[in-house]
Amino acid sequence: MQLKQLDKLVLLGFVSPFLMTFFVSLFVFIMQFLWKYIDEIMGKGLDVAIIIELIFYLSMSLVPMALPISVLISSVMVMGNMGERYELASLKSAGVSLSRVMAPLFIVSVFVMLTSFFISDIVIPFSNLKFQTRLYDIRRQKATLSLEEGIFNDDFKGFSIRVKEKGENEKDLKDVMIYDHSANTTNPSQIIAKSGEMYPAGESFMVMKLNDGTQYQELKNGGTGRASNFPYMRIKFKSWRKVFDMGEFDIDKTDEQVFQNHHRMLNSSDLLENIDSLKSQWLNTNFSLYRKSVPFFSMLHVKDSLVVMNPLNSRYILDTTVRSILDLIPLKQQESAIEKAKTLANRVDDYSRGSQRTIRGVEFLIIEHYNELYRKISFAVACFIFLFIGAPMGAIVRKGGFGWPILISIIFFVLFLVFALIGERLSEGQVLSPFFGMLFPCFVIFPIGIYLTRKAINDSAVFNLETYTILFQKIIKSLKKTPKP
Repeated sequence: MQLKQLDKLVLLGFVSPFLMTFFVSLFVFIMQFLWKYIDEIMGKGLDVAIIIELIFYLSMSLVPMALPISVLISSVMVMGNMGERYELASLKSAGVSLSRVMAPLFIVSVFVMLTSFFISDIVIPFSNLKFQTRLYDIRRQKATLSLEEGIFNDDFKGFSIRVKEKGENEKDLKDVMIYDHSANTTNPSQIIAKSGEMYPAGESFMVMKLNDGTQYQELKNGGTGRASNFPYMRIKFKSWRKVFDMGEFDIDKTDEQVFQNHHRMLNSSDLLENIDSLKSQWLNTNFSLYRKSVPFFSMLHVKDSLVVMNPLNSRYILDTTVRSILDLIPLKQQESAIEKAKTLANRVDDYSRGSQRTIRGVEFLIIEHYNELYRKISFAVACFIFLFIGAPMGAIVRKGGFGWPILISIIFFVLFLVFALIGERLSEGQVLSPFFGMLFPCFVIFPIGIYLTRKAINDSAVFNLETYTILFQKIIKSLKKTPKP
């Protein structure tokens, strides 16, 4: 009964910081990625609903990254708080080992690991598809209309507009210049007006009304003289009005099937299915290259002689006097034969180079699919491994709160991300297999976790400064005792 109370105490101490650190870290990751796309989002006049939708899909894709650091920070905090209040020392004196104290956290970490893999495999492909499609639509969308003084504006298709001065109400315009090179205009024209105004007409149109201006329009050359080389027509007006369609500023929704086959939008079963298809494509390309290249390399050399085909009886004969294939061709035809050989050699060279590019491209796609598959596993396993980093570190340091736990967690999480990036680059460079490349941070961090757990269970002074000071002094003394040559 007392152990159940202990499990309840540990779980309550774990859940509260876990939820808090999860949402804080998720918010930090969201802000980090938003800064990456801020230039593509700002100035597009997006509705708040579209921005919230974009952030929601982005947050779903960042959950597997926020879960490991949440487990790490919360496990350090719960064990650090218990160590700081001497609760761990009391439990150990009562015969309760550290591994027994960690038992409920072990179960929770397994649950978090499975949840992380489920989100990575089921939720993230859907959220990535929605996020990338929506981001692509935003990138293609024009920025909202913004006429700046003294700068030509090309927001409206086929028109370049410059305003020298705008009124305080952002509606009145002075010294307006418009270049009209739209598709429905036979010849480009230039419009200059002293004043005008621009105002919306409903939700889909914008009206520009100009006053006291002149329109210049180039005409087709109608003569041969010098004076008729550049004819134009000039029209003066008191009032000129142009209605612009604002529909080109609306966001267009792209068909999601365009991005549906990308490896980031696939679950594990789809990834494996695509990998099988890519491997078949790789084998077919290699076989095709072999089949089409073999006929160009059918001549066989035997020492200094040449094996040739007798065209009369279709039997192989050995001619010891033939030193080159050119000896079998009359002198008048040798030049033509050499040119044909060069043409065939260039043809097979071009085909082989194209096939090699295709093969390398398919190999890279296979690696990307494997990397995505093992990335799901890597971040899920990290949720389990970080328990064996955080819990013993909290027990060893015996510091709770947000000081030491945050510092320790950030150090180990940054190391995990660095090793993950290194492993991914090694995998893409085919130095390591995708399995070892993407799970490289787990292979590095897990032995550290086992080491720290053993030290914490045995109450070893891993972070005792006095221990390292004594060791350093012993090394100095041994160096001083070393006889000089």
